[in-house]
Amino acid sequence: MCYGADGSASVSGAQEQRSVAGSKRRVHRRRALRGGLDQARLAQLAREATALRQAQTSERSARIDELVATARDAGGDTDRFYWTLVYDMEMAPSTTGRAMLLEHHIVPVPPQDLAADDDLHDELWTVVEALAASGVFILNSDHLCDRDLYARLYYRILDEPTRCLPPESEASEFIDCLHPMDLDEYGMGKQLFDRQQRGHEPEESVRSAGLRGPFNPRSLADRDRWMPRPRA
Repeated sequence: MCYGADGSASVSGAQEQRSVAGSKRRVHRRRALRGGLDQARLAQLAREATALRQAQTSERSARIDELVATARDAGGDTDRFYWTLVYDMEMAPSTTGRAMLLEHHIVPVPPQDLAADDDLHDELWTVVEALAASGVFILNSDHLCDRDLYARLYYRILDEPTRCLPPESEASEFIDCLHPMDLDEYGMGKQLFDRQQRGHEPEESVRSAGLRGPFNPRSLADRDRWMPRPRA
């Protein structure tokens, strides 16, 4: 994953706490997909994941305060935004996308259990929107159909370590879905290579009513322009 700052003004520790506790929006599935996990157990796991995130956010705020105080005592730069970036890039604890989804009471469904394209599409956008609500955003996915993108998220990306930051912090995490093998014209990347040879012409998709994003069940997508992005 890559990391980016939005250039916003410094945020105090108290504001960071309110960000996690109050303004983080919950994302829900639109379809009643049933899994093997008991709802009471899921709720308990979600509470534990949320409590861990809040504890990590409290620790983050305290550590940033310490960095600012140390800089003040040394007569150095006391800009909190600067020291926030230092902490986030060098000291922030790790989490995973799967752990972030659990805070939304979401355990992703395995791709093989989503035979219907409509169900897979809804589960894909449930994951995309929940990650965005947690401050993590998807990049470079147009070369993957819905099913391939969801499989890549489920089997690899959701378990990769990422920085644990408050959802409304000054910086965001970005997931680049373009793998080097996608560019191999003789292997997995043949479809992307063929598209590039055609002059980057996307297969136009329309975000229809009732859909959370463009519907590309089996073909190359025109998805990235519809993806959630950090607030300007």
